[in-house]
Amino acid sequence: MTFSFNVVKLFLICCLFGLQTAYSSLKIVYPNIDGIGAESIGYSVLKLALEKSGQVFDLSVYGPTVNQQRARELVEQGQLSLFDTGFQVGLEQRFDPVYLPIDRGILGWRLFIIHKDNQEKFGNIKSLKDLQQYVAGQGKGWGDIVVIENAGIKVKTAGKIPSLIKMVGGKRFDFFPLGANEVYSFLEKFGGSDPNLVIDTNVVLVYPYGRFFYVKKGDTELANLIHQGMEKALSDGSLQKMLETHKYFKDAFTRAKLKERVRIDIETPNLSEGFKNIDDKWWFKP
Repeated sequence: MTFSFNVVKLFLICCLFGLQTAYSSLKIVYPNIDGIGAESIGYSVLKLALEKSGQVFDLSVYGPTVNQQRARELVEQGQLSLFDTGFQVGLEQRFDPVYLPIDRGILGWRLFIIHKDNQEKFGNIKSLKDLQQYVAGQGKGWGDIVVIENAGIKVKTAGKIPSLIKMVGGKRFDFFPLGANEVYSFLEKFGGSDPNLVIDTNVVLVYPYGRFFYVKKGDTELANLIHQGMEKALSDGSLQKMLETHKYFKDAFTRAKLKERVRIDIETPNLSEGFKNIDDKWWFKP
């Protein structure tokens, strides 16, 4: 009888340990890029995906403010769990991408922060040839740089968004293309006190693009959890609802007025097979 009781007790302990292991909290550290870590759409989508995955998790934001380049280094060093950024084919060599666009490709619909003195000039743009007369600004390490340069547009770079917006006001370059989802809120947050800064109302620059999560090479557990959770969030409508209500995203569906703009389409060079194979259901169509 004692033997049987001990066997049952051991069995229950093993089961309990197995359950604790299966439901143990997964620690995930997200980067604080440009100081808006927990406010960013990437953080919000990550949290939603993890909730939909069913995994118990502990999600936190890395303390210091970092740019994209530093975030990548910290993921490789294991201090960060992942980062999200616009598509770059070269990143596949350093990280494992989750090829589901967290923004449904809206990051590839670009509106421009410009100096108010240039409103008339940009209001007369009708084609890519017209736009090629002007110089764009982009953040160091951003995937958009190669796309914009490939279209024959010159690009100047700076380390952080606040610096780029100040450079527009100082006429260091002519326009700062940002996603239709972010351009209004970023201008208000980082450049709202400068009366010389406005958002062009005429053009939308469009290219195949998207924002994706990238995890450390070999971290299939986290990549799979994000993939599963995002698929569920798209299927049940919660992802789209989040995009339409998020403070750094909702403007794409309201203030941007994408259908009313002069649309200039350019190509995204060197798309990877992973990008090309993304199901069409993921892409935004106005």
